[in-house]
Amino acid sequence: MIKVLIVDDSSFMRVKIRKCLEVDSNIRIVGIARNGKDAIDKTLLLRPDVITMDINMPEMSGITAVEHIMKTCPTSIIMVSSPTQEGAEETIEALNKGAIDYIDKDQLSSTILLEKIYLAKDAVFRPKEQQPVRSEPPKPPKTVANHFTIVGIGISTGGPKALSGFIPQISPDLQASILIAQHMPAPFTRSLAERLNAESQIRIKEAEDQEILQPGYGYIGPGGMHMVVEKKGVISLYPKKDYPGYHFVPSADLLMASIAKAYNSSALCMIMTGMGSDGLEGVRIAKENKSYIIAQSQASSTIYGMPKAIISNNLQDEILHLDEVAERINLLCRRN
Repeated sequence: MIKVLIVDDSSFMRVKIRKCLEVDSNIRIVGIARNGKDAIDKTLLLRPDVITMDINMPEMSGITAVEHIMKTCPTSIIMVSSPTQEGAEETIEALNKGAIDYIDKDQLSSTILLEKIYLAKDAVFRPKEQQPVRSEPPKPPKTVANHFTIVGIGISTGGPKALSGFIPQISPDLQASILIAQHMPAPFTRSLAERLNAESQIRIKEAEDQEILQPGYGYIGPGGMHMVVEKKGVISLYPKKDYPGYHFVPSADLLMASIAKAYNSSALCMIMTGMGSDGLEGVRIAKENKSYIIAQSQASSTIYGMPKAIISNNLQDEILHLDEVAERINLLCRRN
């Protein structure tokens, strides 16, 4: 039984969410809250497994409530947001503060919401004092040390918070381009890029079709588009319909395979927190092209699905805790 707390100041939305959840006998709605303050109180009292959280509410916003809940009683929170640019910016802020996922109000349905509820219940939240102590990063093999000119990152659920944790630590002397396939629709990817750019020492932007790659830049694949490198040094973007076999957009599989084919042993491929196994087939191709593979550790992944797929198939060259990622990229891609 999954215990769910519904938080929304709109009676219409509360009823709509309730109807979406009541079709599943494994879901139990344990409470309703009408603002952020009420949400905090009822979270502490009812201890739900998952919370659906509106953003704009009277007395206390959903964003402020997320911050309080994650400090006092870490719980899987799904934001219910509007598909506007303002809604996207607010959602990214909530994700940075610890929300696990989000759902577009206009796309709310039993199928989508239940999928996210089941995913969210497995999210891992560990206070700092319970996290494994970092080990010193191992030295890279001499044959590949310090020669990476492109970094591909495949990431999904838990991604915005993870990216915000290590991208700002990337050195401005980085001699590689970073391409990020974050599963997220437009306009959320633009808001994510703008927020990361404001926090970081390197330039972070939403990728554009036929854009020339530059060292010391990070490119986030725009929502609804696949990002690939067909020609060395140039980004190509394609709509989802051009690759109907790939469910996740932007696809980590397509990104990893393309940079590996273009850069071979100069490509560094990273698979990080997220559900499912997107990236697995792309990493298989990357291994065949002698690219270097890093998977995020289970201990530091909010959702272990994507890195687990790599590790279960023994495709990784290294497993890194999230806290080690920036330092490792800086070492492997620094100026010689």
